[in-house]
Amino acid sequence: MRSTLVGLTVVAIVNIWGPFSIYRLHSSLITDDYMPLALAFLFLVIVAGLNVILKLINRKFALSTSELIVVFIMGLVGASIPTYGLTGHLIATIAAPHYFASPENHWEEYLLRYIPNWAVLDMGAAKYFFEGLPEGGGVPWRAWFVPLFWWLSFIAALFLVLFCIVVILRKQWVEKERLIFPLAQVPVQMTEGTESSLLPSLFKNKAFWAGFSLPAVLVGFMVGSWFSPLFPRLQMHGSRVVLGSISFGREFPTINMEFLFPIVGLSYLMSLDVLLGIWFFYFLAVLQVGIFNRIGLNLGSAKVYCSYHPPIGWQSAGAMVFMVLWGLWMARGHIRDVLRKAFKGDPSVDDSRELLSYRTAVFGLILGLVYIYAWLYRLGMEPKFLLVFVPVAIIFYIGVARIVAEGGLVYIRAPQVPQVTASYILGTQALSPTTMAAIALSYTAIVEIKAHFVSAAAHTSKLADMIKLHRKGVLTAVVLALLVALSVSIWYTVSLGYRYGAYNYGRFMFRAGATLPYENSVNDMLNPYDTDWRRLGFFAVGMIAMAAMTFMRYRFVWWPVHPLGYTVASTLPVMETAFSIFLAWMVKLMILRVGGVSLYRKALPFFVGLILGHFFAAGIANFIDWKWFFGQGHEISGW
Repeated sequence: MRSTLVGLTVVAIVNIWGPFSIYRLHSSLITDDYMPLALAFLFLVIVAGLNVILKLINRKFALSTSELIVVFIMGLVGASIPTYGLTGHLIATIAAPHYFASPENHWEEYLLRYIPNWAVLDMGAAKYFFEGLPEGGGVPWRAWFVPLFWWLSFIAALFLVLFCIVVILRKQWVEKERLIFPLAQVPVQMTEGTESSLLPSLFKNKAFWAGFSLPAVLVGFMVGSWFSPLFPRLQMHGSRVVLGSISFGREFPTINMEFLFPIVGLSYLMSLDVLLGIWFFYFLAVLQVGIFNRIGLNLGSAKVYCSYHPPIGWQSAGAMVFMVLWGLWMARGHIRDVLRKAFKGDPSVDDSRELLSYRTAVFGLILGLVYIYAWLYRLGMEPKFLLVFVPVAIIFYIGVARIVAEGGLVYIRAPQVPQVTASYILGTQALSPTTMAAIALSYTAIVEIKAHFVSAAAHTSKLADMIKLHRKGVLTAVVLALLVALSVSIWYTVSLGYRYGAYNYGRFMFRAGATLPYENSVNDMLNPYDTDWRRLGFFAVGMIAMAAMTFMRYRFVWWPVHPLGYTVASTLPVMETAFSIFLAWMVKLMILRVGGVSLYRKALPFFVGLILGHFFAAGIANFIDWKWFFGQGHEISGW
């Protein structure tokens, strides 16, 4: 009960702090991606601050290791909801169509007549949301009730399906394939030894404080320059230390040499073959793009939330589809056991360590999928599009979750969104206007494919298994965290919009991000196309190449490159972090060659220090923005 209350407090703070930071302060993205700055900062304060004070008062008052992990789990789940996680896109997309429609963009003619009234906000409520209420006006919650009710029911079904998939695959990933879940090591390192002494073991290590001090001092110098341009500072862009750039020639993309402390620290927790695979395939992608540009190979401009270079993006998409399908094939024996337990109650199959019983997970998956298909059909999607769109979306969610679990990439997303994949497979020429309108609306909940919740759910299962937490207690904590996160985030984001005007948030999702889904659908209706066989050709190349590399990895022990990197080589997150990952790979390789596992373990606190030092300093800088630079903040989040 105690850890649950602390966890809910963290969830509430994160879901207010995150939107406040980017919408009002115009400061850091503190809830973005898989190790959110806000969560890391608050957890550090709890472990090294609040818990120490409680111990000094009375040892019995302090939170135990398992209680602290429950707090972290709840915070991780709760941090997957605000801003770019879910609610920012949810609120912006359902509020946009009537407000932004104009004779010039043809939305009225091509889309609005096909959009159900229950799925979007009416014009009056949307106008005041984007522009702010007149003096004395109240928030029109009644106008929001119907669209939010139906969209949240869809999101609940989607989350149920993803959570059930995580439960079904946990044993395969954790016990049979032994995925290492690098991100789970951060809270474990932070809490180890907390019950036997005043401070956890990590905070007594000199190497940790050396790593902690490095980013903290550099961020401190950067903060000092905010007050005075004469204050010394390194060449930095946000949180990145800029070292220069490399180009192989005309038409080749530039490789930015930027050093990100938390990426280097987190990459140290990853395996060498994964690190090598990421930067190696990124390097190959740069060469491919340059060669394609030189020979004039062009698939057209990239769609929103997709890789900048379509030929590489479609290869990566094919590679991700193969990776997931191959993983399910390798798990076929385990899946048979799950189905036997679910339908026949086979006592030889043990599901006592799962967060849900296999019966509940299987039937929850089936019922959730039925609701998703029925809901999207009612929204306007025709069956043939649904048969492609939903499976591709789920494959991408599983793929990104596996990449985070196996690789430890904290800043990552799928190479493209399933709306684009399905549209080019079927061709918009063959799709009805209601389907095109429904495709635009689907960006409300299925967007960017960052898999925030499914990744948080996978790490919840891993952490619960690592320290033998009670499964029903963990499940209750996760559900409560989701409910509080959704309630607080939606309430705060909507209220803030009516008070100050959401258009004044100054963020992509409430300006261009709110209109792009509808603009894309209208453009595809004005310029329809058939099945794009060129794109599907690159998709097939990606599948075949991934199959070959997977065979090499399974067949030959000496194969050094993990094919996982091929699935994300063309994404923006890898483009921005590849150099830091390359540096981490070199450092870790040298440490293991010189001192082996012993030296690796001795150096580990230093790299954890790089992570926490940056997050702590960035969190303090966010408070400085609040005090001295309100509305003109500085973005120095982890990425």
